[in-house]
Amino acid sequence: MGHFYDDPDFSYLDYWKTRNYEHESEIIALKNLLGTRHFQTALDLGGGYGRLASFLTSYAKQVLLVEPSLKQRNFAKSHLKGIKNIKILAGTCQKTKLPDQSCDLVVMVRVMHHLTETSIVLNEIHRILKPNGVAIIEFANSLNLKSRIMSFISGKPILPAPIDRRRAVNIRNQTIPFVNHHPVSLQKLLIKSGYKIDKLLSVSNFRGLPFNSLKLENWLQKTLASIYFGPSIFVKVQRLDRQAVL
Repeated sequence: MGHFYDDPDFSYLDYWKTRNYEHESEIIALKNLLGTRHFQTALDLGGGYGRLASFLTSYAKQVLLVEPSLKQRNFAKSHLKGIKNIKILAGTCQKTKLPDQSCDLVVMVRVMHHLTETSIVLNEIHRILKPNGVAIIEFANSLNLKSRIMSFISGKPILPAPIDRRRAVNIRNQTIPFVNHHPVSLQKLLIKSGYKIDKLLSVSNFRGLPFNSLKLENWLQKTLASIYFGPSIFVKVQRLDRQAVL
């Protein structure tokens, strides 16, 4: 997807100017999942212009930002200027180019919704995580409340496989895939890929409401995760030895 985010007619910075609720919801989720832990090395995988990287500096001695888009990496250099413990690197979620077992924490937010094949990415994260390292992975939830209502009305079931919803984008006639993942299927894949699931949160639950609902968001992220309520799910996992899984 790096080519789309490199397009001179597309501004990812402008995209986030109108999505403060979603941004703050994600910060709340990360705070709830990270707690008081501190890490030696954290990776913001597919971190774009560094929207979350500066936040992660409160939780890690060093933060790596791996991003395929040259344009976004250049934005990140400006956006994160002056923060000494952040290193910006070229790479993809399929091939980070990082050494084996080099990260204590991997955070991947707003990336899975561009991926139909996730096994390669989960394997790459497993490779670069230290033993018992932690990953926080966000994905678009195909089983969210709105989707279930639409499924009931239409009579079409929500499939356990990833649902690729391609949206036309008025940028040089490009299209970009937005993939919704089934939370049960994805959890099974995480376990198969060598992870222990620690915690799930339902995120961006009340976006679009005409009043500030961030307090509700904070109170209910954990509760609503049990019914896969929101459009976005954050899952915190721990890396296991694959031989222990088999």
